[in-house]
Amino acid sequence: MYAHWGTFTKNDTLGDCLGLAQSALQSQGFQVWDLAGDGDYQVIGGNNDVIANIVCVPQSGNIWLTVSAYSTDSTLAERTRNDVRSFIVNSIRID
Repeated sequence: MYAHWGTFTKNDTLGDCLGLAQSALQSQGFQVWDLAGDGDYQVIGGNNDVIANIVCVPQSGNIWLTVSAYSTDSTLAERTRNDVRSFIVNSIRID
């Protein structure tokens, strides 16, 4: 099993970050098992080949996120982590 992960911060609300996390997984065609609205701080999804976990932690002024992906294929885990992270980072909130 291989694991790839990374952390970053985003100037957004907890609810919006969790929503982006769920959208990021759905954009990859993944099944989402732990939904954004479940009342916790994470979203988990994947398929038979890879599992991704996004955790959102409120901090003063922003949200700290970690995006992790796990697979028996290191390249797939890395690509999944990168794609999910990029989706969240590049999403801009429009009020």
